Amino acid sequence: MDSNKILELAKEISPWLSEVRRDFHMYPELGMEELRTQRKICEYLDEFGILYKKMAKTGVVGEIKGKGAVKTIALRADMDALPILEKNHVSYRSKNNGVMHACGHDAHTAILLGAAKILSEKQDELGVNVRFIFQPAEETVGGAEPMIKEGALEGVDAIFGLHVSSEIEKGSVEYRYKQMNASSDSIEIEIRGVSAHGAYPGEGVDAIVITAQLITAMQSIVSRIDARDSAVLTMGMIAGGTAPNIIADSVKLMGTLRTLDPQVRKLVKEKLRVLVETLPVSMGGKGILKIEKGYSSLINDDKMVDLVKRNAVDILGVGNVLEKEKANMGVEDFGYYLEKIPGVFFYLGVKNEKKGIAASAHNGFFDIDEDALHLGVAIQILNVLSV
Repeated sequence: MDSNKILELAKEISPWLSEVRRDFHMYPELGMEELRTQRKICEYLDEFGILYKKMAKTGVVGEIKGKGAVKTIALRADMDALPILEKNHVSYRSKNNGVMHACGHDAHTAILLGAAKILSEKQDELGVNVRFIFQPAEETVGGAEPMIKEGALEGVDAIFGLHVSSEIEKGSVEYRYKQMNASSDSIEIEIRGVSAHGAYPGEGVDAIVITAQLITAMQSIVSRIDARDSAVLTMGMIAGGTAPNIIADSVKLMGTLRTLDPQVRKLVKEKLRVLVETLPVSMGGKGILKIEKGYSSLINDDKMVDLVKRNAVDILGVGNVLEKEKANMGVEDFGYYLEKIPGVFFYLGVKNEKKGIAASAHNGFFDIDEDALHLGVAIQILNVLSV
């Protein structure tokens, strides 16, 4: 199948893709609660004659065996929704009050099912095995990790993932070499001092004063790494003290660390630990640091990016294939897959201002131009057949 034939086949199922996407959109489910979504996916795979197994509680992995295939190529879609009240007045508005597909995972699932539908009908022509990974909980606990632990990537040679984007127009694709998304770590700091009467500060150790010094000092961590590297250290919560006239004996800070490079991530955490453990001591107090590891940074394989770029040009035309200038400091758990095998994550445009579709993701007015769905299917099929 050449690119024109693939695009033709994808366009033929465009009405079906919209129907599938709208069904998922009307019944969104939060991470690790995607039981209806899982059931519907299994029904479609049964219809296509694709063998599958359930894993990671609500995930599904299906596979088509190509004739004489020696490679296995995976396509991944995330399935979970967000705790957001939908504000769109459309026929397919969310029926689960306070839960919404406001990040396009309904579209990702529909696109992957579309690719599965077409490839299952062309199984005799395939020279590769194709694995379809329907993954839960991208927005919450990082569902990619339990999927990998339960075998989703066993025997897989390469993987492709896409994400719809309301920042670029329908009919376009955005790619990036190397880092696409940041890693994340949750930071919790406790500063301990000694309580005393507010009128006699010399009798205590003021945890609030220590914390103020620490917050200021933490800015030097990011400002004094290599200026060509990226890091964000944000303290978003602070709580301490019990009354205006009492020297506080305890303050708690909570925040997030975002980095693009694994070595920078390690360096910033080391510097933070030294600062928290030494600065409070110099002022008579004590600092306790807890770091909870979050998502890995998403680092694309350059050769795989070249492949996607070439295939997107074949489907969309050279003027509609754009290089993303800067990496996202937000996270995406597709990075876990790319730690294990070569792959690429790219963006599919779904914006259409003429149709009034331009709201950003994680917004109650988010929607997509469904004419983009078959384009995503075509590109992903061409990706599989090009490795």
